[in-house]
Amino acid sequence: MTGSNRNLLITTDVVDDKSIKTLSKHSKVYKLADLAEDRLDEILPSIGCLLVFSWPRQLTPERLQRMTSLRFIQSILAGVNHVPFASLSESIIVSSNAGAYSDEVAEYAWALLLSAAKRVVELHVSLRERRWTLKRTLDEGSEITVLKEKVLGVIGFGGIGSVVGRIAKGFDMKVFAFSRKKLAARGVKFFTGTRGLTSLLKKSDGVVLALPLTSQTARIINPERLSEMKKDAILVNIARGELVDEKAIYEHLVANPNFRYATDVWWYRESRESLKTDYPFLSLPNFIGTPHVSGPSGLATGRPVQLAVQNTVRFLRGLRPRNIVNPEEYKTSYPY
Repeated sequence: MTGSNRNLLITTDVVDDKSIKTLSKHSKVYKLADLAEDRLDEILPSIGCLLVFSWPRQLTPERLQRMTSLRFIQSILAGVNHVPFASLSESIIVSSNAGAYSDEVAEYAWALLLSAAKRVVELHVSLRERRWTLKRTLDEGSEITVLKEKVLGVIGFGGIGSVVGRIAKGFDMKVFAFSRKKLAARGVKFFTGTRGLTSLLKKSDGVVLALPLTSQTARIINPERLSEMKKDAILVNIARGELVDEKAIYEHLVANPNFRYATDVWWYRESRESLKTDYPFLSLPNFIGTPHVSGPSGLATGRPVQLAVQNTVRFLRGLRPRNIVNPEEYKTSYPY
């Protein structure tokens, strides 16, 4: 690469000084936080690469139109549904950070699954509110789900999903996986297509969502899909809130008190993930929610930034970057 295509704009403060020094060996680096509005407008036509976390509000569609040198966007997040593909030229390459958070987010998925299966949150709250006494009867014990030899369905068997499945084997669970492509993994039964998804949902005692949010996967869990699941199944979402229909899951939880939904991700409001909901989920005993901390737990290791920087350097050196996404899958995805 030569000329302005080598100019890089970093739009987030999660990139450390060591990484910036590495990038500076291959490009002229600008930090969005250091730029006044007039200076930002001045340099935008010369920016060839973007290194982003969530999409910065400063880069409006109008400003993107002025970024005539832009050729590459690297996301530090694993997902890229925050990137405004509809406003981008077809010549711009966008890379996700797939695999950067796999171990940490998979661990968190299991924390949610176990919390729901063992009713940890509900029982803790009952103790705090002095609504529980020591009991050793069959009724109370039967309300705890034993996962051994049960079926775990993993929807999306990429980096995170495959680690979730690997951990399941330690619980002697059968692992079913849904994937768009035909895959193979030892001890895993794969399902594809609409019928495959239906079969997985009907047979699974627990289901973990580990899909990217695209125009094809938005609201993949809807009223029809929920009706196919077992009445006492556990649904865990550590991917994106929009994979699940908000109204449908609330009504399903109310109608089916033995069904549990545990999520670390939330629905979008004004193009941003928000803890605000249209329904009082936190009033339900069969709902568990946490404020999207699974990803940051991975970010704290430094690995996501390191991998994003490495891939950006690949592009700057003229090599084909990894994890290139198909923009057609995102142009009509929520919220764009």
